[in-house]
Amino acid sequence: MDYNNLSGIDKCAVLFQVLGEPLAVSFFSGLPKEQLRAIRVRSAELAGQVPTAIKKRILDDYNFNLLQDQYRKSKPDSIKLFEFLEDLSNEELYYLLSTEKPTITALAIDQVSNDKRMAFIGKLDVQQKNDVILELGNLNDIPLEMVVNIAKNLEEKSAHIPASKEFSRGGGKKMADLLNSMDEEEASAYLNQVQTNDPDLYSDIKKYYLTFNDLINMNEEVAADFWTNPDIDIDVFALSVKGLEEEKVSSIIEMMPKKKQAMFQPIEKPMPKKDVMESRRKIVELAQSMIGAGDIKIEDVIGGGTQEMID
Repeated sequence: MDYNNLSGIDKCAVLFQVLGEPLAVSFFSGLPKEQLRAIRVRSAELAGQVPTAIKKRILDDYNFNLLQDQYRKSKPDSIKLFEFLEDLSNEELYYLLSTEKPTITALAIDQVSNDKRMAFIGKLDVQQKNDVILELGNLNDIPLEMVVNIAKNLEEKSAHIPASKEFSRGGGKKMADLLNSMDEEEASAYLNQVQTNDPDLYSDIKKYYLTFNDLINMNEEVAADFWTNPDIDIDVFALSVKGLEEEKVSSIIEMMPKKKQAMFQPIEKPMPKKDVMESRRKIVELAQSMIGAGDIKIEDVIGGGTQEMID
């Protein structure tokens, strides 16, 4: 049984089973008797045929709609603040909210149409969905001033979302350009979401998106061309490799000119993570300039897995 193939009456019939007749009859009290009778009949027909996972999803939908109605009655003016969300495609909405905290996500999707909301929820994994549902139950605790600030912040972010067509295959270059302009952790979080939900787009982006991890995992021939670049500042390099395995750092240093090898001093004391990330960004920018000049090819550089950032 496929959730997406269930009709409206099928979902009502399943909800009828899950809630039990007394509560379900109360919930459907506004329906004509003919429709209520049809739901009862369909519920009997589906008895024992509906997988638990589908029952849970339909119940989740019910909870979303119930909590949504409660919140909208308490803060009717907040809906207008989020009108811009309706102008976004499903892909754009997911891009905007996929890395936000559950509270912000819940508040935002509560303001959009049911179809758009369900499309977004369908992209979430079980844990993400549970987190958002929990936050939906607490929306009344959010002060209106905070609601306004969240809406303004999301609207500003929405101005930088790629056009819908760029989410299709072939849009990897523009997506990579956008990711390169973002904070590395934010870009990484989004890229992980893309890898899970759209492997084809992820592969296309990775043809153009360069990370520090790619640079430290290049094959020796390309690595030698890059790490011998005289524009690499040894102090910036020392900070950029803070937290990496000593063996990995040593293998890179050995490719550098003897003078720089002698100048290298590992940084032993703890350093702010933002400083380490900034130094890595500078190294990546140098690599991008070399790629732009044709000194190295990005397809020769990109490879390797994800390196955990360590203070």
